[in-house]
Amino acid sequence: MMVPKLRFKGFSKNWYSNKLENIFSFKNGLNASKEMYGNGIKFINVLDIINNDKITFDTIQESVQATDEQISSYQVKQGDILFQRSSETREEVGQANVYADTNTVLFGGFVIRGRPLVKLNSAFINYQLKTDILRKDLTQRSGGSTRYNIGQESLGKVTAFFPELEEQNKIADFLSSIDKKIALLNKQYVLLNLYKKGAMQKIFCQEIFFKDDKEEKFSQWRELVLGNVFEQRTERAFGDEELLSISINGGIKKFDETVRKNNSSYDKSNYLRVYCGDIAYNSMRMWQGASGVSSFDGIVSPAYTVLKGNSKHSSIFFSYMFKTDKMIFEFQRHSQGLTSDTWNLKYAQLKTIKVKVPCLQEQLKISHFLSSIDHKLTLKKVELDKLKIWKQGLLQQMFV
Repeated sequence: MMVPKLRFKGFSKNWYSNKLENIFSFKNGLNASKEMYGNGIKFINVLDIINNDKITFDTIQESVQATDEQISSYQVKQGDILFQRSSETREEVGQANVYADTNTVLFGGFVIRGRPLVKLNSAFINYQLKTDILRKDLTQRSGGSTRYNIGQESLGKVTAFFPELEEQNKIADFLSSIDKKIALLNKQYVLLNLYKKGAMQKIFCQEIFFKDDKEEKFSQWRELVLGNVFEQRTERAFGDEELLSISINGGIKKFDETVRKNNSSYDKSNYLRVYCGDIAYNSMRMWQGASGVSSFDGIVSPAYTVLKGNSKHSSIFFSYMFKTDKMIFEFQRHSQGLTSDTWNLKYAQLKTIKVKVPCLQEQLKISHFLSSIDHKLTLKKVELDKLKIWKQGLLQQMFV
């Protein structure tokens, strides 16, 4: 019996299967000369397919000049499904999305347009094309070695599953409501990040002032060199310490179990100790902001530099300062090397950098304020990720 695991009440009829060649007419996109791009009519490219839950006129970034004949031939209509023709990895080829707007747009040469031949809910089939079953069917039909491709004929052989139109509408509307919730949470997350960035800019440019417990301004910020704040920690690994990594956005993190197993044979004798409260940074990527304050003990690659603070200053405060545009510029300016690929910021250079800092009490207030924003960001990200995982689970249960 061809029915999904999860179903709305009131629907009991079997779903039927059909190949996409019986559902859509396919067409490859427009290939224009290089000078024709940049202005004219908007056109859908691969990024529009993979970066959006659905494609609308406002989300399309690129444009192309086209003749009336080309516009007629390569126009995308509301409800058309667009497929990614090729990718460097097999897992990404054949990704699909629906055009949900009425404005006239075209589609590019790396895209295949699927225009419905039968009455269906295009949002429904768009969601189904993202399920594990259909993604597997699509990717297995792709060919290539260094780059994978899927053509119209192969797309046509993919089997999809359909209930009656009323049930298609019900499923599509329900999943669309989840997408709206995801979009709202994502917007809130983006705006909170922008607020944090703006607040940091004003705090470290001293446009925002904090007050003490008596509601009085703290003393003036004073200039010092980073060598007066941090020493370089050179202790080497011992025992079975946690392996840590540093990223630009994530700061210091523990390696996940898979990575840890893959690195089980590494020589730890040259690795550097990191203690809770230390700041560690990627010497080759510090000019991009690849640093963070550690919340746990562990070890890092000798390619990193570890900074040990003192009780007169807040390492958390400096971890935020190190992410500002002004400091990243200073790190770049003091780095050694001819190009961004070879720039290297060692402690010998970092300790000479001059900074203006407030007293410890204001450092702590600033750290608490920015940490509270980070906490809200973490909660919002967890909520967003949970909703995305829930939606993905629904996709696998609401379709045959």
